Amino acid sequence: MVNIKETNLEFKSLTERETTDLIVIHHVGDPDRDVSAEEIHQWHLGNGWAGIGYHYVIRQDGTIERGRPREMLGAHAEGFNWRSIGINLAGNFEKSKPTPEQIESASQLLADLCNSYELTPTVETVVGHRDLMSTDCPGQNLYDILQTLRGKAIWYQQQWAKEVE
Repeated sequence: MVNIKETNLEFKSLTERETTDLIVIHHVGDPDRDVSAEEIHQWHLGNGWAGIGYHYVIRQDGTIERGRPREMLGAHAEGFNWRSIGINLAGNFEKSKPTPEQIESASQLLADLCNSYELTPTVETVVGHRDLMSTDCPGQNLYDILQTLRGKAIWYQQQWAKEVE
């Protein structure tokens, strides 16, 4: 139901994640621009990581790009990677606001992931990076609308359930 642009990134050794009960929302921060999953992948490889630590990147036009394969352990929220999926929105949301396209795509992706993992989008299952550790991520302007994203995700879940009936 959600259109995801495949990136076909090549990773070093990855480990499969056994549990998924948490979705963590991030922002790129600096640089404050529309960076791609490929660019973040190159940064993370440069850090000595297996590749991009996030599972998805949402560009400013709303395009959802695949990062790390969904079933693999991420590298985006230390201490929580074993149980979470990481979604990164392109931009610095301390300075700017997510685009309407990013908000819709993030909501649809959340609905799809919650359906896949039998989660309800709540404050316990969809969190900002700052809810887990001391960081400004995902930026105040994105953090302030997390409840809107959760609510829209629930709406999409309900709409999609009606289509299947």
